[in-house]
Amino acid sequence: MIKKITSAVKVMLGAMALLLMFTTAAMAQDKTAAENLAKLNDHMKTQLSLNDSQYAKVNDINRVFVTKAKESEKGNASKLDKAKKIKALEEDRDSKLKSVLTADQYKVFVANRGENTKKLKALLPAKE
Repeated sequence: MIKKITSAVKVMLGAMALLLMFTTAAMAQDKTAAENLAKLNDHMKTQLSLNDSQYAKVNDINRVFVTKAKESEKGNASKLDKAKKIKALEEDRDSKLKSVLTADQYKVFVANRGENTKKLKALLPAKE
């Protein structure tokens, strides 16, 4: 009887240890994603000479975009459907940014789209 309890306790401790490891890993990923998002926003602030009001709006736009993009990448849709969803999200993000940025800032943003896209991809889960 004591052996059964001891082995049950060992199994429970092992399960708790695994849960703790997965929770820690997930929290680390969230922290890294938040840090990467902050880096992207700071980069855009410098690149586009954003004022404080613009920075706050750009931060919100980028955060929503990244959240929705992560959600769409997790689904079981085909790669083509996922790509279409990301394209639609990018178009929505661009229109929102265009409403926040001046014409000159938006031109700079478009000119540096490739660099900014690379930074955004770092925030998304790795594709399989």
